[in-house]
Amino acid sequence: MKNIIKALKLVMPIAPFRMMLYLLVSLPGAILPTVMLYLQRFIVDSVANVNQDFSIFYYIKPVFMLIGTYMVLKLFSLLSNQYMEFGYFRYVFMGLDAKIHEKSDQLSLEYYDNAQYYQIVQNAKKASMFLVFTANLAIMSFIVICNLLSVGSYLAALNPILIIFVVLVSIPVIIEKLQGAKYQSNLIQDTVQATRRKKYNFDLLAISEYKKELAHQGASCYIAEKYMESCKEANTKEWYYIQKMGYNSLIFAAVKSVFHACSIFLMVWLLVTGNITIGGFSILLTSFSALTNAFTQLFNHAGEILQTSVMSASFFKLMDLEIKDGEKDMDENEEIARLEHVSYKYLNSDEFTLKDISLSIKKGEKVAIVGENGAGKTTLAKLLSGFLLPTEGTMKLGGVSREQLHEKSIFNKISAVYQDFGHYKLTLAQNVYLGDTIEGNTLKQMDLGKIKNALEWAGLSFSINPEKMELGREFGGAEMSGGQWQRLALARSYYRQRPMLFLDEPTAAIDPLEEMAIYNKLNELASGRTVILVTHRLGAVRNADKIIMLDNGRIIESGNFEQLIEQKGQFYHIWNEQVKWYQSGGRK
Repeated sequence: MKNIIKALKLVMPIAPFRMMLYLLVSLPGAILPTVMLYLQRFIVDSVANVNQDFSIFYYIKPVFMLIGTYMVLKLFSLLSNQYMEFGYFRYVFMGLDAKIHEKSDQLSLEYYDNAQYYQIVQNAKKASMFLVFTANLAIMSFIVICNLLSVGSYLAALNPILIIFVVLVSIPVIIEKLQGAKYQSNLIQDTVQATRRKKYNFDLLAISEYKKELAHQGASCYIAEKYMESCKEANTKEWYYIQKMGYNSLIFAAVKSVFHACSIFLMVWLLVTGNITIGGFSILLTSFSALTNAFTQLFNHAGEILQTSVMSASFFKLMDLEIKDGEKDMDENEEIARLEHVSYKYLNSDEFTLKDISLSIKKGEKVAIVGENGAGKTTLAKLLSGFLLPTEGTMKLGGVSREQLHEKSIFNKISAVYQDFGHYKLTLAQNVYLGDTIEGNTLKQMDLGKIKNALEWAGLSFSINPEKMELGREFGGAEMSGGQWQRLALARSYYRQRPMLFLDEPTAAIDPLEEMAIYNKLNELASGRTVILVTHRLGAVRNADKIIMLDNGRIIESGNFEQLIEQKGQFYHIWNEQVKWYQSGGRK
């Protein structure tokens, strides 16, 4: 019930006017059936009354009224269905998507390093559908209740006793639906893991990026076997609950049939004894069936609402994530960053990735972070760039505690080039622009001249207008080489011209000749800026003002290139090994 209330409170304010219009369009469908029942009774009794003077107009008028009422009912039903699909629910879906995006934008970027977060977002997206279903079912239930009141009032006016039988017939329906909702909820909870595993194994077999590796490794049969195992596990649990729900349906159907038969006998007795007319009898049968179906529909909705509310809980799991963001803006300061005894561990991890880190970075310094794989290089860079908050210790950026800083104020001062930069399926110009700087909540206008300058600087020249040149084969655009995509990432940073530059293995995926050209461009881009470079290629750090050598999450050496060579520590050792490797042509 708690989730149902939360769902309605969330969905209904998204489009209140549209919801009210949807209700108004749907309400005639609840009232007009009663009008049709009255007209049907009038027509049948008129025909059955042989003593009444014959008048063709006397019969034609109610018949046309009945036909007209039916046509109006169908018209409103059509309008209701079309408006539900196109005028209301699509709008609500967009509103819920906007809430997911807004929440994701507010969250600290440390969530993005947590695999569970991506599952939460995916589940929230799926749950948005169930939120809409919950709201729709609530509206439909309201319409059904109005129909029950309308038809029930008419039936009670004919004979109040029949209302008792309607209620009696509805009791087993209520129990059956509540029991079915319980079984369905248990089924979902018991099979969620097996269903996820089944989908995962299917994706491994069907998605091309996995299929290629599995084929080369000869592992397709093994994964297919795992897929069948997960299918059997899910099917076994599903069959258990299907059997239980089937047995319940048989029992409750028998009970319902007994009460229904008693109701029919009562109506026949009322007709035989002259307590109702033939028209009244026919309408009693119709209205009794309509009421029973309405009760059944109502409790169907109740059971479905319970099910959808369970499924929609994933949406609120995302909404309830803690927002860690300060209110202060990052200002220019001679000391860009200061870390004192900082340690960090990722969410849901027991091990510290960084341990007792203390360092200072001045404005305009070129800082290189080096070390072997797993040493903590990228994690330290993310801390210095404001992406993460320290688990222990204190960190200041621009003289202000990181916890007090608004994330966007930090990122507005940073240009970044990553090893896993995005290949956005947009135009060439849009890839460079990519929203540019956010000033408050306002995006800067695209500057095409500035974009062309950035592309030219990065060494990208095409005969096609960058506004017209689509990238990515998915939408019929051109595909580029790895080096061209890398240069495009450089052009993106050049376009922004921000005071800090964050480089995370920026040449990891390109050949040596292209790497040299890229580093020349990076040196140009770094001029006059504070630079944080993460790399495992020590040849790229010779011009750094400060080199930080990490090992197992700790700083073991720090200084410029000459100082670290003179110390003949781990940096010196790795440098010599890399030099020997290049001199040997890659042969040991």
